[in-house]
Amino acid sequence: MRVLAGIYKSKKIETINNADTRPMMSKVREAIFNSIQFMVEEKDVLDLYSGSGSLGIEALSRGANYVTFVELSKECILILKKNVENMLSNLSIVNSPVNSFIKNSINKYNLIFYDPPFELDANQVDEEVLIIENILNDNGLLIIHRHKASGDVKFSKNYELHREKNYGQSKILILRRI
Repeated sequence: MRVLAGIYKSKKIETINNADTRPMMSKVREAIFNSIQFMVEEKDVLDLYSGSGSLGIEALSRGANYVTFVELSKECILILKKNVENMLSNLSIVNSPVNSFIKNSINKYNLIFYDPPFELDANQVDEEVLIIENILNDNGLLIIHRHKASGDVKFSKNYELHREKNYGQSKILILRRI
């Protein structure tokens, strides 16, 4: 897998593909960034369940101000650290359960990538989407990646559905905080 555009274009991204982690297909990542291309530059970004970091790295490559990666898996953290070495210092990697991080975060973000494991319980997904609302700036975007067979994600009236599209087995929702 490689970075698609920006200052790190063509940089190789190492991935893990096991039962718990599956890399996002490049065409899905490209579709997401085509949809938000003018909403990344100079923004503070949060990459939840970051895995190898492909979404956050792509955001950095396209001019994000700062990216915070949150991942629990030690194996993923090692790969992520390798993927961001020799990059600018406008990033941090947090080894934490996503639920704990979003409940305790004092920072707010303009753009949040939420890419939980496909098998994560739907109730937990709905709960985390509600909590994320508290750390997303007004007019900020929440990009959710789920399996297309997953149930609908429940979100509050403080979100507006900006876009929803299926790509193969993936479903992408882009919500705007209002």
